[in-house]
Amino acid sequence: MSGLAKMCLEKGINVTGSDIKNSETVQNLKNIGAEIKIGHSYIPENTNLVVYSTAVNESNVEIIDARNKGIPLWHRSDILRYLAQGKMVYGVAGAHGKTTTTTMLAEIFVKSGMNPSIAAGGKLVFENANGKYDPKGSVFIAELDESDGSFLKILTNTAVITNIDDDHLDFYSTKDNIDKAFGEFIEKIEDKIIINGQDKTIKKLVEGRSNVITFGFKDCDYTLDEIKVQNYRNTAKAYYKGEYIGTINIPLPGIHNLQNALGAIALARDKKIPDDIIFKSLNTFQGVGRRFEIIGQKKGRTIVDDYAHHPKEIEALLSGAKSFGYKRVISIFQPHRYTRTKQLYNEFIEVLKKSDICIVNNIYSAGETPIAGISGEKLARSVNGEYIEEFSKIVDYIVKNSHEEDLILTIGAGNICEVGKMILEAL
Repeated sequence: MSGLAKMCLEKGINVTGSDIKNSETVQNLKNIGAEIKIGHSYIPENTNLVVYSTAVNESNVEIIDARNKGIPLWHRSDILRYLAQGKMVYGVAGAHGKTTTTTMLAEIFVKSGMNPSIAAGGKLVFENANGKYDPKGSVFIAELDESDGSFLKILTNTAVITNIDDDHLDFYSTKDNIDKAFGEFIEKIEDKIIINGQDKTIKKLVEGRSNVITFGFKDCDYTLDEIKVQNYRNTAKAYYKGEYIGTINIPLPGIHNLQNALGAIALARDKKIPDDIIFKSLNTFQGVGRRFEIIGQKKGRTIVDDYAHHPKEIEALLSGAKSFGYKRVISIFQPHRYTRTKQLYNEFIEVLKKSDICIVNNIYSAGETPIAGISGEKLARSVNGEYIEEFSKIVDYIVKNSHEEDLILTIGAGNICEVGKMILEAL
């Protein structure tokens, strides 16, 4: 939402808003002209439109006030569609890897001089925000959200699809419904469909189509070889139909991030961006906020924050983290949503046990009603971990029990990221 607010301001639209507490993000928006109040109350006078996200429910006082006053209400996907009007939309969809792939594409297109507008789900480090509107450019790079089906609203010229998984079952109910939604999305793509060729579901959905480009580790148009991990960087040689095109060198762990880079390369090359610009952009890639974001290093400990909140994301995170050769990996996990925790409970147990030490915080509800029998404490017991509710007590535990050469990971889509900074100060 903050990225969309910033983009509206850059387009010349007056923006007001509200949040439950002050933050760096709020201050950044104020600095460029937004009027923001802390706490939800009533809609300001002379408001023409109210934009909300799926996280805001019908009982919100400002939603009620807007309805009473007859002010139009738009979902965040509606304002995204509005901002994209008149531009070529290059979208990134999928269960995992969307934000990283989108941000890589953003850096490539910015450094190519194409003046893209960008809407991402994580912070663009070079922009210190997750959105950018550029009236000079004709390209709109957008991370598309499948969680509530809203990715179907955006008319997409070319798309990268990273993978399809059983997330967001609170909305879709079944994996079949997720697959059907992606099938509908694919039907609407006007030009190229760039897919993870290792994903069997996506391959089935695009069968018989001639406008498909594949990327993956083998048997794809774009492939990787000679994968290496060194000094916090992943490297690999990239090939197109067997021909070497360049070396990827990125500051992110895990081979899944090399695959994300390959998807970005495929789209950029399809749009005729020169290889030297593509690979130089990736090799100077500044990363993504909350995607293996190094918070700091102190007394031999390394503190890293990551947004991972699905078992497969956590598994990829832990696998990549361990490749860096730390003596121990300590995970501090905050489950996100009661529904996700219930639906994927056994999968969470399996992946969290791969940590050397696992601390589980209480569930970040994201506005959901608690579900009986589902709790962070129960999950902690299931993985033989520690359940610690208060952030300050997590910090105390880490200070007492961590050692030199430990990697300390804060993991989750809620506010667990605050703990990493607290640990750094306390050590």
